Amino acid sequence: MASKPTNDVESLAAAAASFPLLVYDHGEQPDNSQMVFSVADGSTRTFQVPELRNYRCLETPSGLVLMVDLASLQSSLWNPQTGQKIPLPAMDKPLPERCQCLLSDTVSSPDCLVLVSDLKQPQLLFCKVRGGSAWVSQSYDLGLYELPGSYSTPEKKRVIGNMAAVQGKFYFFKARDVIGVLSFAHSPEPQLEEIATFDAPLPTIKSDAPLCATMMFLLESCQELFLVCLFLLGPSFERIEDFGAYRMDFSKQQWCKLTDIGDRAFLLGPRNFATSCCAIEPGLKRGCVYYSYEILGVFDLLEGTCHIAGPTQDIPVLSREPFWMVPVLR
Repeated sequence: MASKPTNDVESLAAAAASFPLLVYDHGEQPDNSQMVFSVADGSTRTFQVPELRNYRCLETPSGLVLMVDLASLQSSLWNPQTGQKIPLPAMDKPLPERCQCLLSDTVSSPDCLVLVSDLKQPQLLFCKVRGGSAWVSQSYDLGLYELPGSYSTPEKKRVIGNMAAVQGKFYFFKARDVIGVLSFAHSPEPQLEEIATFDAPLPTIKSDAPLCATMMFLLESCQELFLVCLFLLGPSFERIEDFGAYRMDFSKQQWCKLTDIGDRAFLLGPRNFATSCCAIEPGLKRGCVYYSYEILGVFDLLEGTCHIAGPTQDIPVLSREPFWMVPVLR
């Protein structure tokens, strides 16, 4: 039997204690509801979360959620575990259609930035979490995509499509084997100060079958930069040839393969979302990568295996891609 939607705050708080959660948002605003799936115990519950109604919400790897009121464009950072909100300035225009959101540091840092990266245009939107007076919009130039000569499509500017924040800087793929680094100045208002680069060849695998694509996810864990690669034989999740996790060795500027990430789990999702959390307390399996898109897959780095983990019940037609709610970093 399907669970009955509820907007009871205490019930949501009880579910929040089981973080990390996968959230399936379905229905039309403002009558949308959310099916919440606990990865740890496999249970599902359905809510009508007030903060997910009449707002555009962007989850962050830090656990906080950027909320933008659809009518007033007033913004804030919401902690789903406690219900607390940090007020931010109102925006001048709605968020881009496809974008990702990151925090440069913990919100207790006086220089912490909230950054929104447009996934279609070379445009950044950012403001200070503490004491910011306005959102700043700034474009960047990474050159043009290099297409084979047979393509007749118009030239297109490169955009940042995969990013992780580590110790106040934002790392991304400028090109296949090139890492870019965004640095911001903080006085008096934040502004993009520098885009640096360094060469770091991407990992590859030996395979008798031709690879169709490699899905790559950058993430921060314990103030270090990591990369997760899914090597695909076809366009679907079911055709994964191999997977791997790698840590950036900045002294050598190279990716080092890992088979043990300790008592941690990596969580991946749509729009290049990637984060890390402790595996022991919430009941996840240590040393695993959890990947959510159309299904939830679990990759065990120690054993080199993968399997499907759920949810098992039918999911209503979604109003947006599934997203993670993860423990908030302090």
